[in-house]
Amino acid sequence: MHLTALLPLLLSAALTSAKPHPFITRRTTTTDTTIYAYGTNISGLPLVYGISDGLAYIADNTSLPSTLSAITWDITTDTSTTWNATTSNSSSVGSFFITPTSSFAAAGFTSSNSTTSSIATTGFSLFGEQVVFVNGSTYESQFWASTTDTDGVYALYWNSDGIEEGGSVPVVLKTIAPSGTTSS
Repeated sequence: MHLTALLPLLLSAALTSAKPHPFITRRTTTTDTTIYAYGTNISGLPLVYGISDGLAYIADNTSLPSTLSAITWDITTDTSTTWNATTSNSSSVGSFFITPTSSFAAAGFTSSNSTTSSIATTGFSLFGEQVVFVNGSTYESQFWASTTDTDGVYALYWNSDGIEEGGSVPVVLKTIAPSGTTSS
């Protein structure tokens, strides 16, 4: 049998049994998620919210100072949608932001009323379980932790240059809790 005779049969079979490819997933939103930071001397500490300054911090949320609040996240695989966080008493803290063009700028949360052209509130995604910023076709993870005046509390920064700034270390943000804990 010639290939030209088989082609219509193959095409017909392909069209009648069309199923999505198993590796293609739909865009989804996950709620009440905790994001953890991993790096030198930071072994899976959660991201928390700075109550007075609206910035993102890394700290053990079982012993937070009164200036910080534990948060959970609503994250989506749609990079055109913001990632929002909520405190344990259900207060929204706003949309997560970074300054993607900055060599070293604090990451934090902004309200929907706020407009700052230099910050990015969309473009976040998960690469497996790792938080990344999608810049065109590039997946970037330039999150850094910098020590603060409070022992065990680190400020979260976006560091587009990847150059260490006094007391800072690169961190990987993941949705996987460290072993021995339960994730939300």
